[in-house]
Amino acid sequence: MPIRLSVPTVALAMLGTTGVALAVSPSFDCGNAKGQVEQLICKDDTLARLDRETTRLYGLALDARSLPAPQKKTLLAAQRGWIKGRNDCWKASDAGVCVTASYLERIHELRHTYAGARTQDDKGISRGPFDIRCPDIKAVIAGTFVQTEPGFAYLRWLDQQLVLTQTPAASGARYAATTGNGEAVFWDKGPDAQLTLPGKAEMSCRVGIRD
Repeated sequence: MPIRLSVPTVALAMLGTTGVALAVSPSFDCGNAKGQVEQLICKDDTLARLDRETTRLYGLALDARSLPAPQKKTLLAAQRGWIKGRNDCWKASDAGVCVTASYLERIHELRHTYAGARTQDDKGISRGPFDIRCPDIKAVIAGTFVQTEPGFAYLRWLDQQLVLTQTPAASGARYAATTGNGEAVFWDKGPDAQLTLPGKAEMSCRVGIRD
């Protein structure tokens, strides 16, 4: 069964800062925001950043000269379907958690599927996919990381997926998620990482850049 994920509520708020923080606008005009989900995105800086990054990656993938016409048609249809699914998050018990997970999954899919989406990483906030190899998991975990405040990690393997939120750590980057079975933790320390899944012992893993 897939791991049921839950993004901590801190994922939906900016970290405290001194001074006045400038509001972040999503890729669409908030003056014409339609529905509860678009209105929610316009009120939340983290969601707005995720929206801008998703739109940026989609545009890069769609404009890539190497992308054949049939794949462009598929990409257009997939993006329309994804937007509809994202907007259906108003039905969820926690719309903010649902929208966050929807964006992270789409960012991962775009980066994983389309080389064009990975051509201008210096202008964006996402990285990946990375190959994460852990001894007790008989599959390579695909990982994508997004640098918002706080940051996120999206991990997928077989029929499993995890959305984890960055938490304070003395070294490296630590991400955690509360699942239906307990807490999951991914601690990234460069090429080395530790992964703890609910009910299982901590695993030492290796992180590599996917070719």
